[in-house]
Amino acid sequence: MTSRIFNLKIKQLSTNILLLSGCLLTLLACDSPPASNPLKELKTVKIGRLICGGHLPLAVVEKKFQHELKTFKLQTVQNHDWNHVIADMKSGKLAGTFILSPLAMNLIHQGFPGKIVLMADRNGNGFVLSKKIKSIEDLKNKKSIIAVPHIYSQHHVLLHTIVKQYGIPEENIKTLGMPPRDMINSLRNGEIDGFVVGEPEGNRSINLGIGWMAAISPQIWLDHMDHVFLASNTFIKEQPEKLQELINQLVRGGEFIENNPHEAAIMGEDYTGAQANIFEQVLTTPANWITYTNMIATDDDILSMAKKLVEMKLWPAVPENIYTDYFDMRFVTIAENTIRPE
Repeated sequence: MTSRIFNLKIKQLSTNILLLSGCLLTLLACDSPPASNPLKELKTVKIGRLICGGHLPLAVVEKKFQHELKTFKLQTVQNHDWNHVIADMKSGKLAGTFILSPLAMNLIHQGFPGKIVLMADRNGNGFVLSKKIKSIEDLKNKKSIIAVPHIYSQHHVLLHTIVKQYGIPEENIKTLGMPPRDMINSLRNGEIDGFVVGEPEGNRSINLGIGWMAAISPQIWLDHMDHVFLASNTFIKEQPEKLQELINQLVRGGEFIENNPHEAAIMGEDYTGAQANIFEQVLTTPANWITYTNMIATDDDILSMAKKLVEMKLWPAVPENIYTDYFDMRFVTIAENTIRPE
């Protein structure tokens, strides 16, 4: 009997020890910090883009450097129309977007609360004409319809520059805003006589045997401002550390493209909408067809584009606050000095 009672007490003591151990482990678990999963814990920042070679640095960040981001998780939002991009920015859905430089400038001109914080690329465009037109000079003697992606686009500015350079009567050229994805078919069907567009769409047209390359943008206006990154004032003021990290990585992405054009072209196929070999030609032949070497907009870059908009009667005058209220180069200057010190 005594032995039996002793065994019961031992069993009860063992049970109590196990319960006490479980409580201690629970308390320890509560006091210990949870296992971290940085990518899941980071807040998402949404950045807009279209199918375009000028947006390639964003592809590099998304596909190659995403896991290195420390302050946010990047989510890109692809649109197919600039009006949708504008709507997403105005609604606050996007913290920022890659966008046509004149369109970004005009949005700010109309009161949008944001600033251009980085030049995504320079040059990067092609002027394609129908094979029925044998030279740019032929445009002096005929009425032609030339498509551009948007009236407020660097492509429209380049077309205006060509018209002036060659002395083409302005009344001879009808400019038509058209999504780039529709341009090749419109040229094939004879609905337009040519187009100015961001690459690789122009080069793709030539590879398909539709039209011929009359000029590339460095031949028209060397090192002009092409696409830019427009950030909302909310993003700039409330999340400057996230914006700085993003700009750092975009500059790093530009440097990667310059040094690794083959790999970058493959990486960006869904960003450019073309096979890698077609966009690799744009990246390399000639070397300045599109460049990502310096993403800081200078005073001259800003003023020259603004003056073009005035020449084209799209703006009445160059705004006095163009440098301070339209552009904020602080972040990209830090990035360039860090990533690509001279």
